[in-house]
Amino acid sequence: MAFNFLKKLIGVDSREENIKYSDLRTNPSNQSGNDCTGVLNLKKNDVLDLTKRNPSLNNLVLGAGWDSSRIGANIDLDLVAFLLDSNGKLVKSDKNIVYYGAKKAKGIFLNGDNLTGEGEGDDEKIFVNLSEIVPECKRIVFAVVIYQGHERRQSFKMIKRCYVRLLDANNNEKEICRYNLSEDGKNNTAIIFADLYREGEEWNFSALGELKQSSIRSLYNSYKG
Repeated sequence: MAFNFLKKLIGVDSREENIKYSDLRTNPSNQSGNDCTGVLNLKKNDVLDLTKRNPSLNNLVLGAGWDSSRIGANIDLDLVAFLLDSNGKLVKSDKNIVYYGAKKAKGIFLNGDNLTGEGEGDDEKIFVNLSEIVPECKRIVFAVVIYQGHERRQSFKMIKRCYVRLLDANNNEKEICRYNLSEDGKNNTAIIFADLYREGEEWNFSALGELKQSSIRSLYNSYKG
């Protein structure tokens, strides 16, 4: 009853075929919920059933945003996607990664490359057409990596308000959910933020939040078969 009351309070109709609380599989230790705008805020290890309750959902946008916590610091973060098979390894293709150096693969592409993180809204976006993703790809992992973080002695402890959010591209980019990095980034140079993965014929979205001392190259090598 309290659940229904909360949905009514924030203006979410339980009869809508949009993403709802009932589509969320939470970690028992988490307290996931909606903010005052009705946006679903995920916590680490939460899983959201995307297409099970909304079969028409097909075109998605994964937006990422961040700001430097140090005035004048030139920190370049990059959004990257890794296309993995059922064994968690890169698909057998020369287009199994999407980032600033290879912006497009079948069914997925990166829009832009923000070098500073300045400005409002998403700094970089990856567009995904679920129906066009190659069949052997069972999982798409999204990471944000500091460009030359080790060389420049930069890390996520110098970053604030870092997040990813999932949007419905066919519904005026309506926000489905978001995941904010809430823990201290310490000396890490990369974060595996989230993934999209197939479960039978359905697609799910999972919040991961794995901080690592990695570059795009080292992450790529870790997924090699």
